[in-house]
Amino acid sequence: MCYRYTLKSLAVVESFYAALAEQLDESAVAGWQPRYNVALTNPMPVITRRPALTLETMRFGFVLPPRPPAGKPMILANARAETLLAKPAFREGARHRRCLVPADGFYEWEKKGAERLPHYFTLSDRRPFFFAGIWEPARDDTPAAFCIVTTTANALLQPIHDRLPVMLGPNSGPAWLGDQPLDPALLARLCRPLPADVMTGCRVDPRVNSVRQEGPDCIVPV
Repeated sequence: MCYRYTLKSLAVVESFYAALAEQLDESAVAGWQPRYNVALTNPMPVITRRPALTLETMRFGFVLPPRPPAGKPMILANARAETLLAKPAFREGARHRRCLVPADGFYEWEKKGAERLPHYFTLSDRRPFFFAGIWEPARDDTPAAFCIVTTTANALLQPIHDRLPVMLGPNSGPAWLGDQPLDPALLARLCRPLPADVMTGCRVDPRVNSVRQEGPDCIVPV
């Protein structure tokens, strides 16, 4: 499950706009500060197309209505690609509200007894990329929000976790974006796990387990 990630620069957004010959509103990227430990409920940039290409800020995590007896709302970070078109919580987003989530790395946790050991994963060449995302509009009590689509883990992730976020590049990003239903075969192709040989990972300090930790030391290998 991908519920923590990093975004150190918005250069991937600027490159994406340039590649599509689109005009980026520079005010949308002004004052951006690097993020090394993005967590649920954090406001983060996403790219939508409705129908114009738009960079906007949304909250990370879908909020589901509270269920008795707990009576507390549930926040969902991820949506499984295999059931994206079947689950009521994600079906309309998958059909009509797909977005790109800029990122340059993500964390997963290895369980060893009572310990949770964080690992940090990136592309091998450290290039930024996009997570495949879906979004939901603001409601009276909640702001607009997004979640990240996941697929089966590749060989790199399998020893740590059985899921992998769907990672898209500049070529596949435009195919994912949009507000019209995707052909199921194309949806399946876009959501295939990224090959393990184009990724790398390392153990990082358990201090990143706390959402209060922020800064470059979060991603330093141990």
